[in-house]
Amino acid sequence: MALDQVHHPQRPEVIEQIVRVVRSLDFLISEVQAKWASALSLTVPQWNMFVIVAESHEHGGLPVKSVAEAMRVNSSFVVNQSRPLEQLGLIRRKNSSTDKRLVYLSVTPKGLKELGALDESRSAIRAAIKKEMGEAATLHTIELLQQLERCFARCRLRLQIDE
Repeated sequence: MALDQVHHPQRPEVIEQIVRVVRSLDFLISEVQAKWASALSLTVPQWNMFVIVAESHEHGGLPVKSVAEAMRVNSSFVVNQSRPLEQLGLIRRKNSSTDKRLVYLSVTPKGLKELGALDESRSAIRAAIKKEMGEAATLHTIELLQQLERCFARCRLRLQIDE
């Protein structure tokens, strides 16, 4: 038995508990997102893409590659899933003027209006979380989740190296 396991015999169980809680949280978040997505006739991945692009509105949009990185998916997935968003008039695709290989996604005025129609519901969720947890705990939870994300990203890299 490793020295670490002698001092912390339940450590693997604790990691599994974290994974179970994060997985459960992911399912719950997806259910809420599915409600919002359905209001716009979108899938949850399309909803997530739409929100990521809309959040970049003040910066004039994002390259497909940046959206793919934010979603942790391949760029071709973003290209394919952005087409329905474009057909619905929620986002626009535009080639870079300097490099035709680069495609930028930006939210349209219609997209902003549709997102605004869901503001009340989205704000209610944010307010409920802040009320339940408090501002300080919410910020601390964000820090802990970001730390966990970095840890899993490093683990993922190690697994790729070992393969």
